[in-house]
Amino acid sequence: MKNSLLFLVALISISCTNYPKANKTETATSTAIVEQKIIYPTDHFNKGEVIASVNLRSDTSQKFALYLPKNYSDSIKFPVIIFFDPHSKGTIPLNLYKDLAEKNNFILISSNSSKNGLDAKSTKNIAYNLIEETKNRFNVDLTKITLCGFSGGAKVALMNGSLNNDVSTIIYCGAAVQIQPTHQINLFGFAGKKDMNYTDLVIFERSLINVPYKHFLVDWKGKHEFPTADVFKDAFYYLQTGKIENYESKQSTISQQKIDEEQSYKQKYIDAFQTKELSWWNEEIKSLNSNKNKDVMFERLLGFISLACYSISNNSLQQNDLAVAEKTLIIYKMADPENETMKEFTAELIKRKSKH
Repeated sequence: MKNSLLFLVALISISCTNYPKANKTETATSTAIVEQKIIYPTDHFNKGEVIASVNLRSDTSQKFALYLPKNYSDSIKFPVIIFFDPHSKGTIPLNLYKDLAEKNNFILISSNSSKNGLDAKSTKNIAYNLIEETKNRFNVDLTKITLCGFSGGAKVALMNGSLNNDVSTIIYCGAAVQIQPTHQINLFGFAGKKDMNYTDLVIFERSLINVPYKHFLVDWKGKHEFPTADVFKDAFYYLQTGKIENYESKQSTISQQKIDEEQSYKQKYIDAFQTKELSWWNEEIKSLNSNKNKDVMFERLLGFISLACYSISNNSLQQNDLAVAEKTLIIYKMADPENETMKEFTAELIKRKSKH
């Protein structure tokens, strides 16, 4: 029973087919945090370079990475993009997009505190504080505040941006969550064709057909990662002009039949973690590898299995359920043999087993 419950909790956490809805009445400014308008004196940050870590003045336990364009000054209002990385590595998106920010005169800010595994209250606090700090500490155009996140960070951006009236646009990459915005908002998504969440992102975009706000989803060739700069430039262009160049050629053309097929595979693998032996997994993963060059769906499914193995093995190790962890890590290695987290978890498993 313990193992069954563990599997259930873990697999629900990685399933993206049912999106929890945000509470429309719970806005970011209605939390226990009391909004205080504090104007800080000008900071002397180096311009034109990524600053890895800055303390929030309102809460020094929270930190962010920063990029100010070379012509940043107190006399011009600048648009800003605030990023959320799933592993709190704020410099990743800033290093990717600093040249675009320089070209388009944008401030980039990225949380070093928000990460996967935090509860909703904590991420809400982090997002709210970072938005307020951005408004108060930098010379920001208050009509052009954008939130952007990747994977778990995309959900942070969507949930908090949709409930904060200061946010005009949300950019989400690699994951999504249903929202009920409290104000007029624009949504811009990126879906990598090799991303295990690709069909979930398409499903999300198509569910927005009757909403009263603008929404776009751009296909690109990548996997589960922040889009490359040559792809993300579409977001900067949209934020500047309200348009996407050649958007028709960048939209998903996957059929509903193919979406249904892929979702069916995912459900099969969720069930198989509890019902199938390692020999079955070995043959199934061999089949996926042999077909992935013919159909990118099979590459996405390998990524889905890898993600599921991460979630299950992580939970199993936390619960010290070594039998479940051992089986799952074997499957993890089959599906994603070069994965560094898999190697770390395996080393941890070996260390714990040696103590028994």
